[in-house]
Amino acid sequence: MDKLEGLIIKQISFKESSKIIYMYTPSGQVSVLVHGAKKYSSPFLRLTENLTLIRCFVTGSGLKTMTEGEIIRDYADIKADLEKMTYVSHLTELIMAFSESEYDHKKIYEFFIKILNHIATSKTYVRYVYMFELKYLFMLGVAPNFKQCVDCSRTDDLHFSIKNGGYACPDHVITGEKTFLETTMSVVKQLYYHDLKLPLDLKIDQQTGMEIRQFLDEYYSYHLSFQSKSRKILAGLLGY
Repeated sequence: MDKLEGLIIKQISFKESSKIIYMYTPSGQVSVLVHGAKKYSSPFLRLTENLTLIRCFVTGSGLKTMTEGEIIRDYADIKADLEKMTYVSHLTELIMAFSESEYDHKKIYEFFIKILNHIATSKTYVRYVYMFELKYLFMLGVAPNFKQCVDCSRTDDLHFSIKNGGYACPDHVITGEKTFLETTMSVVKQLYYHDLKLPLDLKIDQQTGMEIRQFLDEYYSYHLSFQSKSRKILAGLLGY
């Protein structure tokens, strides 16, 4: 019998009354069969909802089977808010896309749970969404270069280049590529370098938020070929 802790990021029906849940854990994604989880009388009914942080015991090799478990946090405050839940669904899709690759899942898991806790309690939670997406790039090994020109190390008169993966000077900027306002990039850098242990005293107006969203979408699309289904829903909710 093994003990697992993790966040449920996906579930599928199995036979008539059971589920297979996909948990993101400190060791990556784990699939667990939960017998009878769809029955209203089942003790596992609430335990197997998406975006629920649980601790459980499992048996078996390959596809493990849950024998008992408990809810650590159900994130009801996120689930009750459609826009907030859609943002978080975007992040869980992002987690799932790389959950079976060889990354430092313990570090990613711990950071993601901290971000979720901030999203759950903050009125200005979107900045924590942006923060996760930015720092996740570092964890995936495709971090933007915010220090200097990626080609010649020049540190003045720089513009950010999505295709170059960092700042470029006038001699190395790609002709015709969209550039982002330096006021936007200043906020992006603050979020990227922020220590989550410290208070985040940062206001983001709508226009800057739209530019940050565009920056993230384009960076993830170009460098990781990633776009979530939830992002398309967000576009409908937000208008961008």
